Amino acid sequence: MPEIRIAALDLDGTLLSRENTVTPATRQAIAEAAARGVVVLPATGRALANLPPLVAQLPGVRYAITSNGAAVWDLGTDPLAAVYSRYSDAAVRRTCEPACLVRRLFPVEKAREVFALYQEFEGSLSVFSDGRVIRDHLAQERMGERQRRLLSLSTEAKQPNDGRFHIVRDTAEWMSRHAHEIEKFCMFFENAEAAEAALPRFYALEGVEVVQGSPDNIEVTAKGVDKGSALLALADRLGIPHECTLAVGDSDNDRAMLEKAGVAAVMANGMEHVKQLADLVSENDCDHDGVAEIFARLSV
Repeated sequence: MPEIRIAALDLDGTLLSRENTVTPATRQAIAEAAARGVVVLPATGRALANLPPLVAQLPGVRYAITSNGAAVWDLGTDPLAAVYSRYSDAAVRRTCEPACLVRRLFPVEKAREVFALYQEFEGSLSVFSDGRVIRDHLAQERMGERQRRLLSLSTEAKQPNDGRFHIVRDTAEWMSRHAHEIEKFCMFFENAEAAEAALPRFYALEGVEVVQGSPDNIEVTAKGVDKGSALLALADRLGIPHECTLAVGDSDNDRAMLEKAGVAAVMANGMEHVKQLADLVSENDCDHDGVAEIFARLSV
């Protein structure tokens, strides 16, 4: 195995436990890796504003891949303040402006085409732009209903929202003015069956990337935009050879990152078809120090 110099970690089901925590052993492993000069960063489908504060405050975290690779941020010396800079309604606004090192947006007409297709389905649509999540009131209400439903079922798929959202009166009207600024679209459907039924329509679109972060959602970015391309772009910027990159993930939206990284590691709780991409599969899951185990086995 090559020496790992940069490690990109998916959040939900990987770095974060099912209770949205980072285990002490994983936190310690990240701190020790950072002290040795390894660049450790989150790689997430979330927007910058949705990066959990506990992740922004991990030792040594300076960079972040967000919106499934549509943006790569330099969070500077105060990552938490950089995250708060994208909150639309923070009680205490902090203004440490992060530097966007990579931004890969939709062409305007393609953004409009994708948005129009989403309008044919019922669900909670979020539009990602400039590190924030844009929703209208109906989408926000539906997301609240989804969270209450999942919590009542005690499902492992629950993913509480950690950030703030920019709520608009009319997403279509907002899109008419901001179609040139779109990082990603994401819709949560009523259930996994509804999302599965809609998938062929999205796969038929040309010039886009389509992934699922969970069984009941569909996420779309522009062609060639994925976590893997973003990881390699950051490695190039930092002068790190591609073979010295590590990707750790668990689900479908980590596939490109796992395929393109020099070393691919998948969590024990990962999807079975995703495990087939791995150089290493952890014995422990996200609730039991899986990332710490991977770091130890790879001498990160």
